[in-house]
Order: sequence, then C-alpha cells, then structure tokens
Amino acid sequence: MKRIGLITILLSLMLITSTANAATSYSYDKYGNQTGSFRTNNGTTNTYDKYGNQTGSYRSSSGDKVTGYDKYGNQTGSIKFNSNGGIFYDKYGNQTGSFKINSSGTITSYDKYGNQTGTVRKNSNGTYTQYDKYGNMLGTFKE
Repeated sequence: MKRIGLITILLSLMLITSTANAATSYSYDKYGNQTGSFRTNNGTTNTYDKYGNQTGSYRSSSGDKVTGYDKYGNQTGSIKFNSNGGIFYDKYGNQTGSFKINSSGTITSYDKYGNQTGTVRKNSNGTYTQYDKYGNMLGTFKE
C-alpha cells in the first residue's frame, strides 16, 4: 500500500466500518479535480480512478484487520488496528508504517522507522484534507 494513498486507505476503511449499505464517496486533488471514487457495500470498499476503472479493493477480514487487493484480486497488504491507530503491513507481513488518531480526529502517518510522513484532518463540513510531512496540502476527500 502506497504512502501517498493514505487518505484513500484510511477513509475507505472508515466507510467499511461505518457503512453496511452501498455508499459512494469521491477524492479530489488540491485543485479540486476529481481523482477517484470509493464504493462501499457489505464490508468491501472498491476503489476507482477518475475514469471509473476499478483500481483495487479493501476487505475487512476480522474486527481489527483490513486487507488490500489490487484490481486482479492479488493481496497488496493489510492494516491491523489498535486502540489509537494501526500498523501497515506489506503482502509478506513486514511492517511498512503506522498511523495514530488523536482526540480531535487528526490522523498522523509514520514510516516503519517512526518518522512522520503526513496527516489527514477533517473540517466542520465533513471534508478530509491530506497534508504531506511538511504541511503542504495534497488533496481532499468528501463523503
């Protein structure tokens, strides 16, 4: 799972855990151009590029683990949740990074060495914004 895709992964996971019925959400770059979409239905979130082509999926395999797959169904990695965030693993089970969620809902991601790689913040309108480790805006996600 790519680090730049943190917003895609985390927010589609939020949809998996909070949506039993079908729901579609969209992602945008920092200029407001649509970059993709997410459709969640019964514990699976499928991701799509801006043209509507499926790029992958995420499935909840247990209460505290979600597994990612590419568009061909090959496992790409997983996320194991804990009380304040989670840990990213590659398809071989090696830790590749982690994230923490603070009391205000801000998500901070880290590489496997503990170095901060970015953040995701939610505003009062329900829009999530992703920033790189320097605070530069990368894009947004709207439910």
